[in-house]
Amino acid sequence: MLILVDPYYDALGFEISRDLRVELVPLEHKVFPDGESYFRFLRDVAGEDVLCVLSSYPNQDKAILRAIFFLRTLRDLGAKKIIAVIPYFPYARQDKRFLPGECVSARVVAETIFSAGADYIITVDVHSEKVFENFGKRFLNIKAVKAWANYIKANYRTDDVFIIAPDKGRIDYVEAVASLLDVPFTGFEKRRDLVSGEIKKHQPINPEKFGTLVKSRKVAILLDDIISTGGTAAGVIKELRKIFDGKIVAGFTHGLFLPGSIEKLLKAGADEIVSTNTVRNSFAKVSVASIIVEEIRKIL
Repeated sequence: MLILVDPYYDALGFEISRDLRVELVPLEHKVFPDGESYFRFLRDVAGEDVLCVLSSYPNQDKAILRAIFFLRTLRDLGAKKIIAVIPYFPYARQDKRFLPGECVSARVVAETIFSAGADYIITVDVHSEKVFENFGKRFLNIKAVKAWANYIKANYRTDDVFIIAPDKGRIDYVEAVASLLDVPFTGFEKRRDLVSGEIKKHQPINPEKFGTLVKSRKVAILLDDIISTGGTAAGVIKELRKIFDGKIVAGFTHGLFLPGSIEKLLKAGADEIVSTNTVRNSFAKVSVASIIVEEIRKIL
């Protein structure tokens, strides 16, 4: 087996290559003055299984085009089995047609990646799994539950910790992490204006349980899948900080961190910000390499 690593994603690609102990495909890469990209594989891939580790942020549109170039060229050159690893899957939040005429971009991107030559797509904590069900086992979403549990266990006294879901949709995920650590968990829900639909307040789902935890524990860890503007996480942290004097950790699988998001978290009362390395950022302290490698070995 060989591994081809997107030049914009070399750190995670190196970790996966090291853990699998497979040979890297040397890549010549340059960008022409007009912005167009040039790629050339410097090793024969004919008859080989190839793992292609692909970046998708920032500049999602160009990243998707780069992925098409890689996958189509691997297929043209006779690669046997192609596994596309896209840890942060782009456009996944548009997972249904909310209004007439909308593009269901999550499904379109997946179809495009498969059409370009991928036999499998592996991603991490995708926003909504349901939209990809038609692809069956060819589309594998890995939950970063184990990666988060290992990080928390290595960096905090579990007797001090409780975990928070920022909304009802994350309750099951947070419960899974808490179960591995044998720590308590709770969650928040959004209270919206009945007319405008605007979020007015974040409030505990179970106020009694929430009140007990903030009094008995010293570290609150909020876990969400994506941070872009930071509005939801900051809203929850702000409410938590009103009655909790302990340490607040804001954890995210995909750290996009758009301008202003970090300031929101800090102003709300976060003491620490952590993310995985599915996206390059300065808060990426949790590696997903081992959980990706585990899935790749199952496929092979």
